[in-house]
Amino acid sequence: MIHLSDIRKYERCPALLWRSAHEPQPYFPFLHPSRPMSELCKAYFGLHEHFEGHTGDDPGRALAALDHADTLINARFAAQGVRVKIPLMRKSENGYLVYFVYCSCAPRESEAQLISDHLSVLQTLEIAVADVRILCLDPDYVRAGELDVHQLITEEEHLFNAHGHPVHTIRELCAPLRRDLQELADACEACLSLPQCPQFARTAACTRGRRCAYFDSCFVPAADDSILYLQQSSQKLAMHHEGIIRMADADPERIEGLRFQFAQIMAARNGGLFVDRPALRQWLDDCVHHPITYLDFEWDTYAIPPYEGMRPFDVLCFQFSMDIESGEGAELVHHEFLGDGDCREAFILALLAHVPASGTILVFNMEGAEKLRLRQLARQFPQHADALAALCARMVDLSLPFASGTVHHVRMHGMYSLKVLTEIFAGRSYHELDIENGMEAVRAHRMLEAGTEDAAQIRAQLSAYCGMDTYAEYLLYHALRRLVGEE
Repeated sequence: MIHLSDIRKYERCPALLWRSAHEPQPYFPFLHPSRPMSELCKAYFGLHEHFEGHTGDDPGRALAALDHADTLINARFAAQGVRVKIPLMRKSENGYLVYFVYCSCAPRESEAQLISDHLSVLQTLEIAVADVRILCLDPDYVRAGELDVHQLITEEEHLFNAHGHPVHTIRELCAPLRRDLQELADACEACLSLPQCPQFARTAACTRGRRCAYFDSCFVPAADDSILYLQQSSQKLAMHHEGIIRMADADPERIEGLRFQFAQIMAARNGGLFVDRPALRQWLDDCVHHPITYLDFEWDTYAIPPYEGMRPFDVLCFQFSMDIESGEGAELVHHEFLGDGDCREAFILALLAHVPASGTILVFNMEGAEKLRLRQLARQFPQHADALAALCARMVDLSLPFASGTVHHVRMHGMYSLKVLTEIFAGRSYHELDIENGMEAVRAHRMLEAGTEDAAQIRAQLSAYCGMDTYAEYLLYHALRRLVGEE
């Protein structure tokens, strides 16, 4: 039977639905799977006697439970060719209070269609709904001692707009979105029964938000100078369909004129590489000074704060790598840290013990990564706030020359991850490592904490990966200096 998640995939792209069923990919949760929301909701309402559904339940089981249970958790129902799971239902005088549970803060109004489809199934089954609410996480909750579910979880009658404000009630948003699901369910069944994946042209939906996991399965990789890599271009697909294939041939009247786009087009016209050498030289001279500390962190993200002083979606830094270049031609001095459990203060103390008292701290994508992590740690450990703020003040972002369009190579394909840049400009690859990316590092650390694998081997693999990040920063910095003839 079709699930609402299938309909969501089908509406984005039929190929996504087909491939997710016939070519499933392994799932790894981005958020640390610390405590399930269903268990927290039980504690929130003080539930002891209730019906609880499970994966694979016959929908008739939940229907039968309506006769005797005042509260249902994860109840499965089916109607209109669609199977749904209702996270929480509580009986009232006028019907059921239906709760949709989100392991997030301020769920957006874009969730209204999905909620409406759930309610449509209940309506078809003639299950009376007295009201609809959501349970989500309070972003301002700070854990103090034991987890307080009554402070952590907030109950809302609204969804939140793009600015994070509750304007319309859930019922107001859902009412105009009611629809017959049978036709969509039939279309999904027909799609899934096809012997081969349906073919569809590339659209903006393929890369909107997060690029589709099956993108590379659907499309042959474009040439390095393809106009399809032109970033923030609303017209690139239209130009490509019209036969403008190369970025160098982009219609200047149909591009936004951004500096990054200019760098991309100039790189395509100049044999693959564009460098604004005066700007790059000035950045290197003004911003980077010895001793240079190359720094990288690894962390895990917790929706439910596991330790004192943490908020929902705070991260826990469990590892750093540091390479120090004291002067021109000096050998690198390496330091590292790898902890488990609540290692936050140990992480801070090790970091402060090894960072030189002066010079540049060179990191990659610092605003969304290392600097943000240090600010969170400063909030959680105010006794170290001044020292951590001093480190932040000395940080310089190595990604800036690439993000600004000062340096661009067509092999970047409009992106500028450290791993791609290191391969292009320094000829070094992460593929030789057992751990090749940040999520693999998170997976390894979770295995280390769970004690499910060889601890010494995992520690060595994590050390090699994080150490490669700081060495890659060193290689990339010196590659930039060579571009302006300083080496």
